[in-house]
Amino acid sequence: MGWFVGAGRKIRANRLLLMEADGEVKPERGCVRLGGGPAGRYFARMWPALKEWDVVCEALGSGRQVIVIRKGGIAEGGGGFRFEHEEFVLLPTFFHQQAERVVPDADFAARQGGEEGERESVEIRHAATVVWHKPVTDRGLLSKLQAYHILTAEEAESRFDQKPGPGVQVALLRVYRLDPPRRIAWQKSFGGCRSWAEMDADFDTCTRVSVLSDERFAELERELRALLG
Repeated sequence: MGWFVGAGRKIRANRLLLMEADGEVKPERGCVRLGGGPAGRYFARMWPALKEWDVVCEALGSGRQVIVIRKGGIAEGGGGFRFEHEEFVLLPTFFHQQAERVVPDADFAARQGGEEGERESVEIRHAATVVWHKPVTDRGLLSKLQAYHILTAEEAESRFDQKPGPGVQVALLRVYRLDPPRRIAWQKSFGGCRSWAEMDADFDTCTRVSVLSDERFAELERELRALLG
C-alpha cells in the first residue's frame, strides 16, 4: 500500500466574514452561522480535533510518541478511521483509557480522570500536522513500530484485528505545543466512540512550538520510512 502525504483540510481562522453574492451566502463546509449585518454574515469555522487518550496526548506532546495507530470508532461505521484533516488540535479523552493498554513507562498515574460526562472543561494543549499516513496490513510490522508509541503490543494487536478487517492506519504526526493552551467548555458532542470532533474555539492567537527539533524529527521520519518500506 502507498504512502499518503498530508490529508484533507487545513486549519484556518476561526472567524470569517462571508460577503453577500447575488443575495446568497454559501459558507464553506465546517462553518456554522453566527449572525451578521448589511455587509455580510459572520460564520464560525469549527476547528477539527482528533480525540486521543489523555496519556497518549501527553506522550505526543513530550516527543515520547510520534505516530498514532488508529482503527476507528463504532460511530464511524464499516469504513473505519480516516485522516480527514491535515492539521488539527488534540482533544484529550479518558474514554476507554486504561493502564493495562499502555506501556509501563507511560505517565498513566498522572493522566487519569473521571467519567467523560462529568467533565466541565478540557484543556487543549497541542496541535498536530499529518506528515504522512499509511495503511499497515502486515502484522509483522507492528513490533517494529513499538519504540515510536506508548501502546502495549497487545493493544496494537487488538486494534489490528478489529473490524472491518486486519490492518491499521499509521500516521506520523508533527506535534506542536500551544502557547498558551486553551481551556474550553466540555461539549456533549466531544464524547462517544468516534475519532473526530469539532470545536468553536480561537486557536489563532496561540503560538505553536514544535515538541521536537527539526533534526530529531527528520531522523525519526527516516527510521520509520525504512521500517515500513
